[in-house]
Amino acid sequence: MKILGLDISSSKIGIAVLDENKILVSEVLKFKQGESLEERAVKFERRMKEIEHYYMPYKIYVEQPALMFKGGKTTAFTMAKLQRFNGMCCYAIRKIFNQNATLINPTSARAKLNIKVPRGLKGNQKKTYIVEQIADKMNGQFKYNLTYKGNPQPGTDDRADAIVMALAGPIIA
Repeated sequence: MKILGLDISSSKIGIAVLDENKILVSEVLKFKQGESLEERAVKFERRMKEIEHYYMPYKIYVEQPALMFKGGKTTAFTMAKLQRFNGMCCYAIRKIFNQNATLINPTSARAKLNIKVPRGLKGNQKKTYIVEQIADKMNGQFKYNLTYKGNPQPGTDDRADAIVMALAGPIIA
């Protein structure tokens, strides 16, 4: 039973296809600065058509977009943009897979997988912790590279979050 997990943001999308806890796809779809949301949605739709053709996922789980402001980081404009793009992507999913994506709260998903982020971790520390937890849970299947500073390369956290959605989705939904 193939499961598609997605971590959608307006700059990049983490994509994971799992089959019985085996990683078939783990990638990040990056968008160019200056592309409109509509152009990004077309690229996403094209990639989803390829996923549907090669893997025919049974269920699709998407990380729920932010619903609350996060301490000065998220503006109303950013939240509106994320909601709008998430809607475009969910519509493409409906069109291609003939089913609605199930939106999953990321904190609830991590909790179901017993990934408890220690208090005090912020930003890259939190992302790195989640990446390491997924690498551990996937028994070495989740491969990633480090930057020269020793951090997971950009996009690795999006790939890990997509795997969180694919693993936790069937448990939560």
